[in-house]
Amino acid sequence: MDCKAFFDFHSYIYSMVRHNRLATAEGFTPCSCSGIGYLEGVLERLRTSRAFVCVSDVCEESTVRRGGAWFKRRVFTVFILARYDQRRADDYAAKMGLCRELFRQMHTRFILDEARLQSELCYLAVDDIRSRELGGQFINGCTGLYFMLAIDEPTDLQFREDEWLPTTEPTE
Repeated sequence: MDCKAFFDFHSYIYSMVRHNRLATAEGFTPCSCSGIGYLEGVLERLRTSRAFVCVSDVCEESTVRRGGAWFKRRVFTVFILARYDQRRADDYAAKMGLCRELFRQMHTRFILDEARLQSELCYLAVDDIRSRELGGQFINGCTGLYFMLAIDEPTDLQFREDEWLPTTEPTE
């Protein structure tokens, strides 16, 4: 069974944001984008929201072998951004600290959910989550960070003869 049929990473992150006390208290809005160059979900809500958790809908994929089985590895990028008063260095520092803390709390949730997902043959790479801070003046008074999280999902690479035309020659 393909894990994607029952595990939706975007919905998972959106739900996490909606159920995290810090995220709800600080007004984090879950949204999606097409990568760091196209933060359209953030830009659409920039006037009405003060903080964002934005999941890129473009991910890096590879096929890997784990213990004799084939898996599709998808690497997702998630942006945690908060608006700050550009005239105040202390507000910038506070918002960067807020983004760091939300990331820490999300990481704890990934670790907790890892065992449940493994029982569904989905593997979160919680031991190696890479993050990068964006610094000040990222998008019109926003700062924050992004992190990348991999998930391995089973994939069917079984050869099926009926998918191929008959041939007696080696393929070129």
